[in-house]
Amino acid sequence: MTDAQHWSRRGLLLSAAATGVTAAVSGTAQASSGSTAAAKLDIVLIGGTVIDGTGRARYIADVGIKDGTIARIGDLSHASASVKIDASGLVVAPGFIDLHTHPTPSDLPVAEGALRQGVTTALLNPDGFEEFPISELSSVEDAGLGHNVGAYVAFDAAWRGVVGEKDRRATQDEIAAMKGFVASGLRDGAWGVALGLDYMPQHNSDTDEVIKILSAARHWRTNTPSHIRNEDKDVVDAVAEHLRIGERAGLVPIITHHKIMHVCWGQSRKTLALLDQANARGTYAAMDQYPYPAAMTDLTWIVPRTVLDGGRDAYLERFADPELRPLIAQQIEQLLLIKVGEAKNVSLVDEQRTLADVAAEMGVSPGEATMRIIEKEKDWTSTIYTFGDEADIERIMRHPLVAVASDGGTTTDATTHPRHYGTNPRVLGRYVRERGVIDLETAVRKMTGLPATLIGMVDRGYIAEGMAADLTVFDPDTIIDRATFDEPKQYAQGVEHVIINGILALTHGRLTDARAGKALRREGNMISRRETGSDRVRASANGRLVPLPQTSGWRHAQISFHARGHDGDTTGHLVLNSPDHHLTFASTRLGRLQVADGWASVTGRGRIAGQDEERSFVVIVDDKDPFEDGKTVVTVKIAGGYALKGTL
Repeated sequence: MTDAQHWSRRGLLLSAAATGVTAAVSGTAQASSGSTAAAKLDIVLIGGTVIDGTGRARYIADVGIKDGTIARIGDLSHASASVKIDASGLVVAPGFIDLHTHPTPSDLPVAEGALRQGVTTALLNPDGFEEFPISELSSVEDAGLGHNVGAYVAFDAAWRGVVGEKDRRATQDEIAAMKGFVASGLRDGAWGVALGLDYMPQHNSDTDEVIKILSAARHWRTNTPSHIRNEDKDVVDAVAEHLRIGERAGLVPIITHHKIMHVCWGQSRKTLALLDQANARGTYAAMDQYPYPAAMTDLTWIVPRTVLDGGRDAYLERFADPELRPLIAQQIEQLLLIKVGEAKNVSLVDEQRTLADVAAEMGVSPGEATMRIIEKEKDWTSTIYTFGDEADIERIMRHPLVAVASDGGTTTDATTHPRHYGTNPRVLGRYVRERGVIDLETAVRKMTGLPATLIGMVDRGYIAEGMAADLTVFDPDTIIDRATFDEPKQYAQGVEHVIINGILALTHGRLTDARAGKALRREGNMISRRETGSDRVRASANGRLVPLPQTSGWRHAQISFHARGHDGDTTGHLVLNSPDHHLTFASTRLGRLQVADGWASVTGRGRIAGQDEERSFVVIVDDKDPFEDGKTVVTVKIAGGYALKGTL
């Protein structure tokens, strides 16, 4: 039974006798079209095939954009607009949300590689690495962003900064300090807590320590993506561990860039079964995946973790030990066999040669050659490991709870993994059009609605009125990746237009240099949740809205809100009256209703009394906000700077 079915049968009625308030949140919603808006639109996409991010069937419609949001969907043939774009024969989709990126910082202002893939939002700091401190995202935005960015709290930064490089147990005071680090990052707007337990020194943390640290995020109702502890012979146990971590810490566990290494081909049957079992017992869990049979990381990935313990100085000292060195070489070769089969499947990116080639040139074993290269290089040695089997890739891709994520990110680097340039178009071209592994609606959902809800976004990931105008327009007949492992810097083809926050960033296949991206920050009521399906659902909140103690500038407001959704269509109303703001606002159309257990959000369009201009809005109703003593908290944001958050 889905959440939506459960709620529609049961229905939850909440009451607060002191204020005479009743609020109901039950467990969804397509944007309504309606008549053409009188006001001039900024952009109209005419006659495109809309695939809205929910997974439901495509339909033909015009999409109108105004002031950075989606204003109208339907027949806009008589609408006035500054820019009109013929989208006939093209797919109009929500902008793609990449859950796992490692961009080159200097390339973020232009972000050509990502834009040409249709990416409008990228998540930073995956694998637990703090490549972009969350507190510094404002400066990243000030430097210019080609697309939106968000960031995770990085577990490595907490562990490394508090416990250090040595393999030891954390003290209670250290656990408390790391919990504080997690909570601080979430307060600053992080979209989850990212782990990379396969990497040192994160690898030194045990399961119970991770659970204790991540429990600081429980009230935030967020998610934890992880590069799991092992992706080869112990991959099944490692998947089970992260599912257990999420379950016990109270977060949505996400197995990031899920893959099955050489020695374990076929084990995706077991890992996907674990995912299904977790969801069957009530733990929402998911995965993401990139569509390539090869990974890219540091050369130390094939060095045993016990050898790496203590950091670079410590492992170089072990390399220098004449008794240990041959043993370490053997251990490296054992890992090679397990992960990729043989040394020719290990490519040194900068040298554009395989480890087998380098070892032969040196006249030594692959294990010895690995140590010599690491000794010579002072920093990261980018290495591509070809590990995969196509059957596992396709099996993982078919699972409905697996999102698409690149593990790449925008760059202009010519010696890198092709996923930086081709991930999304590769799925849409190779796996949808050419091989029929999944259909087009499913693929778009895996790039939009699914990742948006996993991280807690409420106004992106779908095409609906009131949603942020992040849109990707592509040709389904030509979209394809062109990047290869031999020549990775080849931009994808088939993405015709990309709109970010209502501004054209790519049009007719050409960059506009708009730098329209923003640093997106999560707020406490933006929860990680299951997608809202097609069942009949409703949400309402009626009564007096009292400001929270930390807010100022208003004393009370009155709200009347009710929404019903079925198969993507939403009906209902919002009326908000705030005397302190001299504001009376009423909805004209509702867009996307989303529900979870005791929680709902809806987007839409409406007008302030006495004004003709429509504005977009977002409402969140949180039945039992853990930060507000379990009270019902309502958040209303109306374009133009109106924001109210209070208890019913």
